Amino acid sequence: MQAWVQEKFGGPLTLKAVEDPTPGPGEVVLQVEAVGLNFADHLLRLGAYLARLHPPFIPGMEVVGRVGERRYAALIGQGGLAERVAVPEAALLPVPEGLSPEEAAAYPVSFLTAYLALRRAGARPGESVLVQAAAGALGTAAVQVAKALGLKVVAAASRPEKLALPERLGADLTAPYEELPERVKALGGVDLVLEVRGKAIEESLTLLKPKGRLVYIGAAEGEVVPIPPLRLMRKNLAVVGFWLAPLMGERPLVEEALGFLLPRLGKELKPVVGRVFPFAEAEAAFQALLDRSHTGKIVVRL
Repeated sequence: MQAWVQEKFGGPLTLKAVEDPTPGPGEVVLQVEAVGLNFADHLLRLGAYLARLHPPFIPGMEVVGRVGERRYAALIGQGGLAERVAVPEAALLPVPEGLSPEEAAAYPVSFLTAYLALRRAGARPGESVLVQAAAGALGTAAVQVAKALGLKVVAAASRPEKLALPERLGADLTAPYEELPERVKALGGVDLVLEVRGKAIEESLTLLKPKGRLVYIGAAEGEVVPIPPLRLMRKNLAVVGFWLAPLMGERPLVEEALGFLLPRLGKELKPVVGRVFPFAEAEAAFQALLDRSHTGKIVVRL
């Protein structure tokens, strides 16, 4: 079969013929139809992700495909950018009827992260949440999930032209980053922040109301800034770390999230697909992932 292989950290992908996967005990072989790209895939290729692999490996942790006649999604550590991949049966996720392979590839990471991050923060109906990068894959999911949970949503993005998308998805207030502090302070602050930028964390803390909570999901802007403890003390703030991968092993938690998401996906919750690339253009898809002008989920289609 054909697969894209990362042969060294920071290097290009190489399209190679590799052996078909042999499923182990409790595994099935997924015939891959689509792969959703995440910033975590980019970090994995650089050797900078929380879970580190040693090259050579096949990137791609969010896949959609078929086992027999049934379509599933799956979150795996690696291996997605291939024609077939062995997946633990326990890792298979249902795909709601009516979702295309591209839409299905845009749901697992983003919507599970949005729901579980808000749950981890103890979000309550009527509270307000700041969603950064609100036109991206996670941001568009977070806006929709937050509204479904009864929250007021402040959506922010790097460029004004990106804000029409989260506004259409139900955001109550939108602002480009440069105007965000003034707009949020005029509201009296927010209860929650979903932090994905990283370098703006001190600004994010100033936007929280007393007893506010910040969920640290990532540092997509490439700079990790220390968190000042005294800033937390002054307003009784809380900062919570979030990493989806280990939580996927907590079956009751995953079942709770799926119980909320699956009946709504394709209806009030709509995965936003950005650019779709053919399998032969996987490297170009990664370049699009890093382009600050992109919106929604970047998908590689087989």
